[in-house]
Parts: sequence; structure tokens; C-alpha cells
Amino acid sequence: MSSLPIPQPSSLVGLLAYCVGVAKGLGTKTLDEVKTWVKEAKLLAARATLITSGLPMTQSSIVLRRFRVVDKAHESKKKGVPKPIQRLAKFCQQGDFRMVKILLEKELTDAFYREYVMGHELLCVWAIEDDIDLEPSWLYLTQRLGDTESLCTAVSVESIEAEIYETKEVKTGFPTPIEGLVWPLEGSHIIIKMCDELRNLRPYVVPCELRIEKIGRLVVPIVRPSEVRVTYEKPVKVIKADDFILTAFWPTERTVRRRRVGH
Repeated sequence: MSSLPIPQPSSLVGLLAYCVGVAKGLGTKTLDEVKTWVKEAKLLAARATLITSGLPMTQSSIVLRRFRVVDKAHESKKKGVPKPIQRLAKFCQQGDFRMVKILLEKELTDAFYREYVMGHELLCVWAIEDDIDLEPSWLYLTQRLGDTESLCTAVSVESIEAEIYETKEVKTGFPTPIEGLVWPLEGSHIIIKMCDELRNLRPYVVPCELRIEKIGRLVVPIVRPSEVRVTYEKPVKVIKADDFILTAFWPTERTVRRRRVGH
């Protein structure tokens, strides 16, 4: 479940770091190690796409209500004022469950509107150099992908060989960066901003088909997989396996925002 058609590359990097951290017992500091793999081109890409043979995805608008005890309860708006978690513990010890209820529902709750994409199965790919100490089975430790509401399970993990080369023209079903593209593109797609493998926000071409379908008596927005044929101005590195091809990560040039000064 996510607000994007497919997970961002940064989410896949975070997922890999989580699995490695749990398997090795290193905790959250593993994320810095995995980011170093990206910078040193040992982790060439982390991308996801819809399964062509699986069920389609559908959009669903919901209002999500959360009890924020883990984060918000430990914050204090004013210095010297007891934190909500301290007041919560005090009320529990006193048996004042009426105040516990008020504190949870008024101060530690938020609700917001989100439009999620409900999915069934995704194909996630991590293109990794052979010299990295990593067992594919560690990915079975997966619990969520993206935000805290996006629960998932790894149903199948396998390690396969891939060919790496450079080319200007690519036919892919995976998201690919928009920088340096020659227009127009071939194939159904959308263009959205996502965070890349180093968590920099950049526009991507996401191969997919969005359409309205009638299912029984209902009219439902459906997201189906597709492929695009893109051409770049300069050769880009690609990873090709027997069943798929995707472009490798390359750093984006950050734009420096200049502050306008009035006279």
C-alpha cells in the first residue's frame, strides 16, 4: 500500500539496509553502509515494477487516523513542561484512564487524507556487485516497504546474473530518470517525482497504464504494467537480465536556489 504506483528507489535502498542490519545485528547504522555502496557504484540500482502476470493495482482514498505515541509523545512544546509520555505514565499509575483516553485522542492523534495504491505483487530488483557480503535470503526479513503503513512480505527471492553495458536506447518496464531524455517516448507511462537511490528528489518516467475499468457494477481506477522505449542524448549504463532491463543509477546535479533580494 503506497501513495505512489511503485516504491521509490530510496525506499528499496532503505529496505535492503533494514534486512542487512537485522541479519548482521548492526541496526540502523547499516543505512550509511548501503548508501556508500550506491556512491561507490557497488549497488548499481534499486527499482521496482508491477508484475505483468499478477493482479492489477487500484487507487483507494482513505482517511488514516494514527496514535503517535512513539514520536509525538516524546516531544515537549515548552521547556520545563512535562512531555505527553510522562503525563501518560502518571495517569496510568494513578488509574485515571479517563485522562489517558483524553490525552491519546486529543493530543497524540492525527488524521489525514491519503490516496493509496493498493497492490498485490511487485517485482523488486537490486543490482549489486559480486564483492558485497550479502545473502539473498536476508530479504525474507522484509516487513514493510516505504512508510509505516505499507506492510509487505517477500514471497520469492533469487539471485541471477546480469549483463552491464552502455547504450542510448532502452526498452524497460522499470522507472528511469528523465534527465537527458530525447522526446517523444514510446509506451504508456506517467512522469512523477521520486527519491533516487541517494534520496535526491528527481523526475522519473514510470512505465504503467492508468485507466478506468468497469468491474461488475463498479467503476474502478486501475494501474497496469507497461514498457517504454526511451532514448538518451548520451549513453547510459544499463543492467540486463534474461527477463528484464533497467537503467543504472547516476548522480543528479543539484540545482542551487538563489534567493531573490528586493531593493
